Amino acid sequence: MALIMINTPVSKKNQYNRAKRILKPVFLPFNRYITYHGLENIIRKGPNLIVANHPGIGRDIAGVVAAYERQLHFLAAHYLFDEEVFLQKHIKPALGSALYKFLFPVAKRFSGYLTGKMKELDMIPINKEYNGNRAIIAVNMRAAVTQVKEFLLNGRAVVIFQITYNILRTIGQKKIVDKEPSKYHSYIPRFNPTFGKIALELYQDNGLLIPITPIGIYGAEGLNPFKRMILNIGKPMDISTCLEANLKQDPVSLFTARLERRVADLLVEAGLPGTGN
Repeated sequence: MALIMINTPVSKKNQYNRAKRILKPVFLPFNRYITYHGLENIIRKGPNLIVANHPGIGRDIAGVVAAYERQLHFLAAHYLFDEEVFLQKHIKPALGSALYKFLFPVAKRFSGYLTGKMKELDMIPINKEYNGNRAIIAVNMRAAVTQVKEFLLNGRAVVIFQITYNILRTIGQKKIVDKEPSKYHSYIPRFNPTFGKIALELYQDNGLLIPITPIGIYGAEGLNPFKRMILNIGKPMDISTCLEANLKQDPVSLFTARLERRVADLLVEAGLPGTGN
């Protein structure tokens, strides 16, 4: 088993913790409006892939970061690494044109800080440009997956959020095309199987069963600091139960469905009314 346990360098960890202290008050200024369930299920050391739904634009990410003491690495959209693109495509739509003009100096400074930290702290970019070239998208995705696998083999923790829009179907369109909702709960989208492929490849190529932690999040929409946000952290799962010889379904598809259903269940267990099967 080719697992190399390399801790995050102290300087990187200090930088991460400093950024965490600075950014938390921006997205989560009041702890009383955040409820955590399942904190005992957090994996504190060693490789860990964390998979969560993504209902917000920042509060959900901050909520996951705040729950974990260890450094987390995120698979993130390329625009989070580019100050101007982040300003125009993320911050401006979130604030609205009028408020954006009023807060532009603050927004620009924040954008520069965040995009700089994304690069500095080894976050993993995935290019989501909708230029119509699926081959380039596939190459970019493979590069991101390779980096995720390297981090996991080095004993790190990586977070993959399940976005609500369909990257491939959005190509060539003037607006974002949403994913179809999950059959287990309409609050979450149908899950992308990338995390399952990563788990299977690491097992087949390296003999490593990666623990995958499911997290269900709701109430993270918008930037209202007084809105109650709930995070329910489930017990880790792995792909081993989907590799039995008598199972006819593809192990990646089966594991993706099982984890998607578990996230849906975590949401219901945390108080969100159920809608699925």
